[in-house]
This record gives sequence, C-alpha cells and structure tokens, in this order.
Amino acid sequence: MIRVRPAQQHDLEDLMRLAARAGRGMTTVPQSERAMSHRIYLSQQACTKQEPADTGEIFFLVLEDDDGVIGMACVFTQLGAERPFYSYRVSTVSSHSPELDLRTDVRVLHLVNDFHGFTEIATLLVDKDKRGNGIGKLLSFSRFMLMAANPGRFGTRIMAEIRGYADETKNFPFWEHVARKFFHLEFDEADRRSANDFRFIADLMPKYPIYADLLPTEAQAAIGRPHETSQRAMQLLMSQGFTYDNLVDIFDGGPSLQARLDMIETVRNAQPRKTVTGTPPEGAARALIARKSLKDFACIQADVAPSGDVSLSAEDLDALGIQAGDEVLVSPIKPRSTA
Repeated sequence: MIRVRPAQQHDLEDLMRLAARAGRGMTTVPQSERAMSHRIYLSQQACTKQEPADTGEIFFLVLEDDDGVIGMACVFTQLGAERPFYSYRVSTVSSHSPELDLRTDVRVLHLVNDFHGFTEIATLLVDKDKRGNGIGKLLSFSRFMLMAANPGRFGTRIMAEIRGYADETKNFPFWEHVARKFFHLEFDEADRRSANDFRFIADLMPKYPIYADLLPTEAQAAIGRPHETSQRAMQLLMSQGFTYDNLVDIFDGGPSLQARLDMIETVRNAQPRKTVTGTPPEGAARALIARKSLKDFACIQADVAPSGDVSLSAEDLDALGIQAGDEVLVSPIKPRSTA
C-alpha cells in the first residue's frame, strides 16, 4: 500500500529519520523532535477546522508504504500573515548613451514581499532509497488534490521555492557572495533561524537594490538556477502550470514559481466520481484518487477509466479509508514525456 495522508504523532520517529537525510537548503524541514511534533500538531488542528484561520495554517502530509513513512510534504497558507515573506525580484535596468551610441542592460535585485497572501507548497522530500514508480509525483500532486477538494482553505495564488544551485563543494555561490556579506552567519545557521524568525532578515538585509552584474560570475550564474536534486521537482511543477517570474530566494538564489490555483492542471482536471469494487477496465489510465475531507484526507494513484464509476480494489478502498459507493476526487496523471 502506498498512499498520502495527514501526518500523525506516531509518525514522529520515521519523520525525524527522514529529516536527517534532507541535506542542506531544505529550510522548511524541522530538524528537532519538538519542532516536528509541533508541526504535526498544527496540521492536526488545521485539518479539524471548518473555516480558514485569519493567520497562516500548516497542512502536513506524509507518504507511506508498508515499511512506514517514506516522504513528507507541506502546504503553508497566508504567507506574510504572521511574519514578512521575503524574495528578491530580478529586474533589468537599461541605460543608453546617444552620444556614444552605447546601451547597457544590467540585472538588479530588489528585496520584495510579492508573495504576501500566497499559499506555499514546500518540504517535498522522499526517501532516496524509495524513489521511482511515480511516488514523488504522487506526493507532490497530492497537495493539489487537497486544494481541489477544499479550495476555500487555500486561497487563489500558489507558490513554491525551489532549492538553489550548489557547486561541487556543496556550497551555495549566491549565499557566499551576497547573503553572507550581510548576515555574517554560516548558511546552515541562517537557514535554521529563518525557519522560526524572519525578523533578522528585515534587520540585516540591504535596503537598496543589488546590481547583480557586480557580483562574481559564479554568483550571477546561480540566480534563478535550481539545485541539481531539485530540477525534477521544478519540471513537475512547471508541467502543472507553474511559471518562473524572476523571483528568487534571498539565501540561495533558487527560483520561486507561482500559479493560480484554478490553472494548476491537477486541480483543473479534478472531478468527483463514485467508486465500485473491481478491477480497472481495458483502456484505464493512471490517475490520482483522493478522499475529499481534510481530517481524513488520503490520496493514492491507480489505473481508472476516463469516465464513469471508479473501479478500485479492496486494498485501494482500504488505503483511502472508504467503502464502495463513496465519492472520491479523480484527476488524471499526464504520462512523463519521453522527448
């Protein structure tokens, strides 16, 4: 059985083992049992509410198989409601000298709060020993199924920060040549602090634009460039309708993507359908199938017919926690391009 469901306190040991393997730059992965347990608690509280909170909420999902929890992913609502959410906007400044017939175009970084009020999808992490067979896509897209089933809880604008480029020494050139100059901290320490308190960013970051062309070449090249381990995740999101609009992370320079909720492919194609016990008919194709409630949300992938009732095995029904005849939300999975 492979499914996605809300995190529970009994997942703590598995989640801490998974977090220990997250690697540098995964800012939103809690690194202590206390922080992880608190995130689970906040998610449980959010899942039991009927109305959205005025402040941001956390929905914490886990991917599990027969061996236990093998992945995690989060949804954070109302960015900026409790603390500012900073990004760099990369813009171009053009200058022209008619007398010399010369023109220059330079990139400039502006500190902005352009994602205020957005919902963020984050913390996508799958055990590297378990990857393959589409389970990363299941975990990533299950967040869209959660939103499609409960659109009033998530707002209309969604964003995602992609981990930024690291060199062969595992250092982040953008951090080394930009952020470090203002924070005087090691990357890991600033990363840890930013997960709990953004005040120091407002206090220490430069208040004036930064001319990117004055930076070393390796730092310039890192602006908007994803980490090699995050390229696939970025491609998946862009296949869903996310776009890069010249906004990057202030620490590692990684690209930030955004999309309207109703334009995300999984959300746009999601349809409610009834279930029956049985095997998929000829011509069935891979799809995401989700139980719609927040508290009891679950999501799996299975082969289903393009229309009509959804034939599911007893195991699939059990994974979703439903019975034949119950309604589920179904959204087709686009086959991976071989081009």
